[in-house]
Amino acid sequence: MKSRIFTLLCIMMMFFSLSYAQDACAPRGWCTQNGGTTGGGSATPQTVTTLSALTTAANGSGSRVIYVSGTMGAGVSTRVKVAANTTIIGLPGAKLYGGFDVRGSNVIIRNMIVQGPGSVDVDGVDCINIDGSSTTNVWIDHCDIYDGQDGNLDITNGCNYITISWTKFHYTGASSNHQYCNLIGNSDSKTSDRGKLKVTMMYNWWTSGTVERMPRVRFGQVHVVNNLFDSPQTNYCVRAGVEADILVEGNYFDAVNDPIDLYENEFTAVTARNNVFNNTTGNTAGSGTSFTPPYSLSIAPAANVKALVSASCGAGATLPSPTQCGCGTSTSYTLTTTTNPSAGGTITRSPNATTYTAGTVVTLTATPASGYTFTGWSGGASGTSATTTVTMNANTSVTANFTNSTGTSYTLTTTASPSAGGTITRSPNATTYAAGTVVTLTATPASGYTFSSWSGGASGTSATTTVTMNANVSVTANFTTSSGGTTLRIDDKSGTGVGYCSANGSRQNTYTGADGGYYINLSNSSGQGITWAVSAGAAGTYNIRWRYANAGSQSATTARVLVNGVEVNGSVAFPKTAAWTTWTTTAWIPVTLVAGANKIRLETTAASEFANIDWIEISGINPTEASCSAATGSRLATETPITQSGLQLTPTVLPNPTNGIATIRFGVTAVEKVMVNLYSADGRLVKSLTNRMYSPGNYTLPVDYSGMQKGVYFITINNGVKRTVLQNMFVR
Repeated sequence: MKSRIFTLLCIMMMFFSLSYAQDACAPRGWCTQNGGTTGGGSATPQTVTTLSALTTAANGSGSRVIYVSGTMGAGVSTRVKVAANTTIIGLPGAKLYGGFDVRGSNVIIRNMIVQGPGSVDVDGVDCINIDGSSTTNVWIDHCDIYDGQDGNLDITNGCNYITISWTKFHYTGASSNHQYCNLIGNSDSKTSDRGKLKVTMMYNWWTSGTVERMPRVRFGQVHVVNNLFDSPQTNYCVRAGVEADILVEGNYFDAVNDPIDLYENEFTAVTARNNVFNNTTGNTAGSGTSFTPPYSLSIAPAANVKALVSASCGAGATLPSPTQCGCGTSTSYTLTTTTNPSAGGTITRSPNATTYTAGTVVTLTATPASGYTFTGWSGGASGTSATTTVTMNANTSVTANFTNSTGTSYTLTTTASPSAGGTITRSPNATTYAAGTVVTLTATPASGYTFSSWSGGASGTSATTTVTMNANVSVTANFTTSSGGTTLRIDDKSGTGVGYCSANGSRQNTYTGADGGYYINLSNSSGQGITWAVSAGAAGTYNIRWRYANAGSQSATTARVLVNGVEVNGSVAFPKTAAWTTWTTTAWIPVTLVAGANKIRLETTAASEFANIDWIEISGINPTEASCSAATGSRLATETPITQSGLQLTPTVLPNPTNGIATIRFGVTAVEKVMVNLYSADGRLVKSLTNRMYSPGNYTLPVDYSGMQKGVYFITINNGVKRTVLQNMFVR
């Protein structure tokens, strides 16, 4: 008796295994109706190894069978359109970044890994989008689909006779929200979908990261059979929307919420039968009697579904070859590991072998040799951790990269932008570092600024970051103005005597491409410029930039910047733009303004064609337009400097900036009394430098900043008739 029972059980298991194998190897469900789904049929297979080759072949004409080898594409922009009568089969490990757009009938896609850029709540695209009333008879089988931008696989706009089988759906940490997997029918108002959207979903696996839509159905007749649902993040699994007609049978719901969501009870019918609900919460019952499928299936007991679908040869891109399916003969792949340089270290693997059965996870550990530092993996692995893993779904080559750290040092350069925006500290504090040293950088904003981001050899918005010194590195900390900070824009319209003061050249007031309708076209010689008057809310550092167009013959033109008559930047670049009608802005440059009125002048330094200037912007502590006559900095047009007849010796102060000692040079034309005083940026008299009679001639006068705080100082030279103001910066 026991022998008969055992024999009967063996027969039943063999029968079930055979049925399962058939379901894993051939189209089943709705895609077998309406004449069936054959794809490219018996066409001679062509193997593609590049994205361009895949794109051309998939959207070709006639019957085509395409084998995909390797990884191709990048991000959401990679879209491969699939035309009618096409079969696409991925060789083991074949992967497409981006997705497929199925726009033709009689299409098969199998054994492909399709990765999106990560889900986000925008009206984006899916990893696979099956769309359009002319799209019928589509079979998606044994695929691994994850991180779709909008969804993983949607079926919309009247397409029909679709089967999705043995496919794994999931989301990784790249997805921040909208992990809504499968939409069948995209609008409650799309009544043209009635009688269409006939879809079978069988032996699929909705796992980690999936939150909703497994699937979410409108209008269609959808058969959800022998699937596994085990994502711990579920809000609901199967949702019945408007006029949905759904048969939910033989599925395994494992620790999920709301296995069957009847939503707003606008469905036609939902029949739930022979399902397993293990540790679930929420609704599990259907309502009404759904459609009867016109095809036959070998439906597995729901209790067996979890083991079948999650097996190593179950749902996902698990086919060992284009002609083999299911749990056939296992396939082995070779792992090759290399160190760079060869003397840099060693790699150990666990388990330790040369070839591995498909799906084996191999742990690799890089150990540097004496005098070397491990820097990162390349090839079939990535990252900078000394230990990584590789899943063997194809022949794989991995390289461990090392740097010679003995006697090798690298230079770290740090810059604050703007320079007055803040400071950067480094730990350990040095200029050069041994190879492999990890340096911690901390950005501290100055008063009136906030830290915004790192650029160059570091990235991110955290004020603290790290840099590993395996090469010479330059890092910039970017700061922006904070409390009390505003940005003033001055257009170049004349006539008001406020803000825009004057220019050497012509002004055109009818060009609509310039903001406000005005721009300045300077004369093509050196010393030509534009002057603006700005009132600063407080003394300190401000940032300025210009909007311009430059289609001249040179790659770039330059100009210098003077503030209150003193050059503060000798070479501001105005790179070439595409045309004189193409406008852009320069980089921000820092300048120091005194409290109250200032004059800013942009001036050419060469006798050549210069950029057209549209406007100037000043960012800082409440800058406003000033009266052109109120700004009285040095070298203003209304002032005449003290000079010696014939020598034209304009008062100057050098060096500027200075680290401690500067020298004033001036000349007088007759016996006269000259007073020279030193003032702080806020107008305080710091010291009197001279107050005596001078005979005609040229003179020098030292200025000693020892013991004074670094900052901007102003020197006045007055002979009782004329007054000159000089600006000098003490930076030590």
